Amino acid sequence: MHPQLTTLLTFLTEKAWKLPEDRDYWHQKGLVGTPEFFTLQHLKAYVNSPMLMPDYFSLVYQGKKVDCSQAIAHKVVQRVHIQFLNRGILEEYLSRGAALVLEGLDIVFPEINEFCAAIDESKANILSNAVVFFSQRGAEAYRGHRDSDDVLVLHLAGQKTWRLHARQAPRRVELGELPPEKMGPLRGEVTMNPGDALFVKGGTPHQVETKSPFSMHISFDINDRNLFPETALQLLLDQYNRASAGSYTPSEGVVDKLVEHAASPEFKQRIAELHREQMRNCKQFRGLLSSNVVRVFDKWL
Repeated sequence: MHPQLTTLLTFLTEKAWKLPEDRDYWHQKGLVGTPEFFTLQHLKAYVNSPMLMPDYFSLVYQGKKVDCSQAIAHKVVQRVHIQFLNRGILEEYLSRGAALVLEGLDIVFPEINEFCAAIDESKANILSNAVVFFSQRGAEAYRGHRDSDDVLVLHLAGQKTWRLHARQAPRRVELGELPPEKMGPLRGEVTMNPGDALFVKGGTPHQVETKSPFSMHISFDINDRNLFPETALQLLLDQYNRASAGSYTPSEGVVDKLVEHAASPEFKQRIAELHREQMRNCKQFRGLLSSNVVRVFDKWL
């Protein structure tokens, strides 16, 4: 792992994870010096990759996501349509001041995947994700919003100010595009420079502003991979359907039957089995990314 990422991991495990309940964020100035593991040159190479497709990025102009699906071109080779992105759409909108969000960094960059794997190992039941944000003065990718899960940020280039508001109770709706009255009281303001780290607890509304001609940061979303309520409810409904309340049972009795199933050893066992399966899948996914390389050519090199 790159030494700068090792330092960032120590910041996460020894400081961020240990923040008291009343602290919503932690800002560490100059944590890694000048970032080297991902620079503007890496960004340029990524967006100029011939394999880049719209699923790997979001282009935001004047607060709206640009539809890049119409920018997919193709070449016919032996009657097979080979698709590729007409990157002119990126050139056009970025030259006009658009913001860019790049996904899939753990798929493309082995060192970043190794770091994500280390994050995953640092706390139970998580699968982290790496995203790079490139923005220009006066144009951000996101407006005021809050994330459901914790976020670890390392600033890579330029300068950006974060305004952080009081953490709110967990919810799964009204997360993005928050108007000022729903952001809550302002708790603090930090200005991020290259090498600065920031940890933001889930549920903390924030908004950002690029202060330099451009800024770039990498964000590690620490996603909760416990079972979603929808999955548990579907399991409960499946079990209820196999042993339901009888016809003409009052509505309260139907609910009582559901609650009875939810408390049953059978349902708890099914939940535990599905949870273990999900954790195995997450681990296999991370392992796949770490080994997802073709080495057969090495013997001829």
